[in-house]
Amino acid sequence: MLRLASSVNVLRRAIRRSVLAIGLWIPVLALPVLAPAFAEGLSPETAPTGTYVYQVMRDGEIVGEQRADFERRGADLSVITDVRINVTLLGITVYDFTQRIEEKWANGQLMELRSLANDDGNHRNVLLARTGDRLIGSYDGKERDLPGYLIPTTLWNSAAVGHSAVLDTVRGRERSTRVQDAGIEQLKLPIGVVQARHYVFTGEFKREVWYDESGVLVAGQMQAKDGSIIRQELLRMP
Repeated sequence: MLRLASSVNVLRRAIRRSVLAIGLWIPVLALPVLAPAFAEGLSPETAPTGTYVYQVMRDGEIVGEQRADFERRGADLSVITDVRINVTLLGITVYDFTQRIEEKWANGQLMELRSLANDDGNHRNVLLARTGDRLIGSYDGKERDLPGYLIPTTLWNSAAVGHSAVLDTVRGRERSTRVQDAGIEQLKLPIGVVQARHYVFTGEFKREVWYDESGVLVAGQMQAKDGSIIRQELLRMP
């Protein structure tokens, strides 16, 4: 039993590092920043209404789900993202993570972001609101003052591929990054076979993401510190 308990604790710590690194959701070579190669990508002005559902996997095993709900009212857009990850070992829950992110956009600008994460019992709260060209607020009571142009790491907004920094939604921080357009690939996903453009983020923020021809985020992937592969794939869309 002591050996099992020790293994569970090691796994829990490894998974916690993995999920916090996700920011919701792979390290490669350092690559140059490229301008967006993707004029038709989703943006606050073009995002549709409805719900997108993704399955989350760890080394090929389904461990959770991510939902993104879009609601538009005129020039205003509300995006609510809910993430739930639950990892078990021998039928016992060894790690549980939830996060709810609320984004409010107006006229193409991020006006407010709220994030509440429960990292296996550790609560992490982010609240940011636009003041001029800055996003001002706090993370767990610590002050945050960030550039207003940052794109949240929910990454539904494909404009992120043209930026050199993103907004970490778990800790409310600016993360520098570089982006490479890795070209068009064919993916076999739960929703079917999809032609998607592959982008690779490196630097402080590391991800691989795939957007379909209309700019919808269809897959995301990263390698965690414990070596496991965390991947999300589009399961359902409006």
